[in-house]
Amino acid sequence: MRVSLLMFALAVGSTVACQQAPKTEGHKEIVPAYNAQTGRLERISYDRNKDGRQDAWLYMDGTRAIRAELDENDDGAIDRWEYYRTDVPASSGPTTPRGELVRAEQAMRFDGKVSRWESYDEGRLAKVQEDTTGDGRPDKWEVWTGGSLAEVALDTKGTGKPDRRIVYPTDGGTPQLLVDDKGDGTFHPVIEP
Repeated sequence: MRVSLLMFALAVGSTVACQQAPKTEGHKEIVPAYNAQTGRLERISYDRNKDGRQDAWLYMDGTRAIRAELDENDDGAIDRWEYYRTDVPASSGPTTPRGELVRAEQAMRFDGKVSRWESYDEGRLAKVQEDTTGDGRPDKWEVWTGGSLAEVALDTKGTGKPDRRIVYPTDGGTPQLLVDDKGDGTFHPVIEP
């Protein structure tokens, strides 16, 4: 849904950004907003589930996506914030990535407090930190490689550092569980009897 929202909005944005004033015809789920002085597109509001209420807002600079805010559980509050690559000049050409997701934050408990932090590399999920216990500190770390989960590290003792790691082989083989029983950062495989 996240990627399709951006791609859909960019397609709509490129069409509506050329207009000087918003038109009322068209999709009721998509509402563009323009700067009163410049006429440039500033925001696209979108009703993703078509329930009559906007639940996604893509902030724009003309046709360039800057950030998005999403209400993931339809309670009227923002739960996810996405930030897009903005360091590419608009005149750099059609093959230069624009609107590329670089990081996101999410309130996984839908309480307004960020508990998941995502980093992206070339638009693909690369690293995740998550606070699964609600104490404000990450206790789960994920590493993604080429669009696949490569490793998950867990803090099961509340020390602020991982004591368990699950490593996923690139060949699709059986994941390996590693533990740090002493808390010294040295992991060893769990040996099954």
